[in-house]
Amino acid sequence: MSLYIIYTYNSVEQLRQIQREKEVVPFIFAEAKDLLEDNKNLCIDISALIYLLRTNKENRYSAYINLREMTEETTVIVEESIANDAINFFPCLFSSYTAFCREENVQNSNRLLDTFKNARQSIYTYNNVNDLTAIIKYANVHNIPITTFSRASGDLRNELEKFNKSAKLALVDLTSIAYAIEDNKNLIYTVELFMNAFPNIKIIALTSQVDKIIKYFPLYIEDQQPINTLLPDLEDLTPIETIVDEVKKVTLLSASEFDSFIESFNHNLVGHEYFKTRFKYCLKNFIALNKVKEQKVLSIFLFGVSGIGKTEVARLIANGLLKDSYLAKINFQNYSSQDALNSLIGSPAGYIGCGHGELSDKVKKSKVGIILGDEFEKTTRPVRSFFLELLEEGKFTDSMTREYDLDGYILVFTSNLQNEDEYKKIMSPELQTRFDLVCEFQEPSYHDKTKFLDLLLEQAENKFLEQFSQIQMTPEEKQKLYDFDYSSLNALRDIKRLFNNRLMDFFFSKGV
Repeated sequence: MSLYIIYTYNSVEQLRQIQREKEVVPFIFAEAKDLLEDNKNLCIDISALIYLLRTNKENRYSAYINLREMTEETTVIVEESIANDAINFFPCLFSSYTAFCREENVQNSNRLLDTFKNARQSIYTYNNVNDLTAIIKYANVHNIPITTFSRASGDLRNELEKFNKSAKLALVDLTSIAYAIEDNKNLIYTVELFMNAFPNIKIIALTSQVDKIIKYFPLYIEDQQPINTLLPDLEDLTPIETIVDEVKKVTLLSASEFDSFIESFNHNLVGHEYFKTRFKYCLKNFIALNKVKEQKVLSIFLFGVSGIGKTEVARLIANGLLKDSYLAKINFQNYSSQDALNSLIGSPAGYIGCGHGELSDKVKKSKVGIILGDEFEKTTRPVRSFFLELLEEGKFTDSMTREYDLDGYILVFTSNLQNEDEYKKIMSPELQTRFDLVCEFQEPSYHDKTKFLDLLLEQAENKFLEQFSQIQMTPEEKQKLYDFDYSSLNALRDIKRLFNNRLMDFFFSKGV
């Protein structure tokens, strides 16, 4: 059998570009084999499959049976971040991967498999719990089935009967999936399977979670629209102006609020004691200096191996300012091209996409005074020069000459640079002087990992109130929950994933 190349994409926008040239279909067990036998000239996305196989490796052979029907005419694509996993899972099929080339195989573009194209639909948004209450009330009055994914996926056959045969319109809310999927990406395949089986059901979600849902399900969801475009006579929706709040900033905290903020931050960030001490010191100085207009922004640069809490710093700051708030996050892994600055602040007037920059869009969307820049070392010199000025002035101007004042903001930059020598080599001396706090994050000790498990259990008790109210966990059961080898795991996200799986097993064993 020949070995094939996998083609990669690194954003929804790149996937949309591929879709303009080829009809892209998802990988579905028991369907992919038939599709490939019927038409070798497929473009098939295996991203959800790879996420599934990461935690369900026993399905590799079944997936291989489906994929071995591919030929040189078949195009297989995957998210760039998991391309290595795809090759490792299927070494007998794939030899390497490369970025999808726009010009390649355009002549093979076709309009086959209209069922998948037609399955792409809008996602309908609501703004808060009051809107959801109004939607549920409307659905009950008009005999419209409405459910969450967790309920609908419990018994697909019965729900298929309920939704596809007894109603012309049915609604499924994917908000809970958006919250869960970051820690459990094998859910992606489960949801794709569901949406493939329910192509006529309308998807709804909380507005703040829609970008995440589109990111993980671009093959099924095309765009977003407000819920009243689907239900035009729906009433009692919250007017948009009443849900817009002032931006919450650390500089506006009272003395008692500051103490509570620091206490919560220190409790929820495991380890990194040196950073915690320095952070509190710098934060107190920043608040004092900001009040006399001496320092407009606080900038923090964190480096170290992946998965040990650098990004969590920004999330904890945002959550400490406003619980469950949207965090303005820029992933600089996507800013390595020559036109990266245009993507950040918008293209000059007259160019396609002018006026739309990721930074300005996310600053406007966020209600907390913090910005996270992940993997900052991967960006270009023009972008670094842009931040050199931003950190000095505390404001920036986009391509449409609109000014954004970041007075009182905290900017957290993270990097996977391994040590201080690499930091000094990659970051220019001018930029180094702009950072107020630079800290290397160390891998967690065994004691830190155990404390992290205690924190995870504490958070779980707050998230799963209903389940824990039905059981009383004994000290022996807690010890059993912790009884797995985490000594060799340095990435806290890996420990969290294993803990969550063991917690779910515990709930199932208790019948809750």
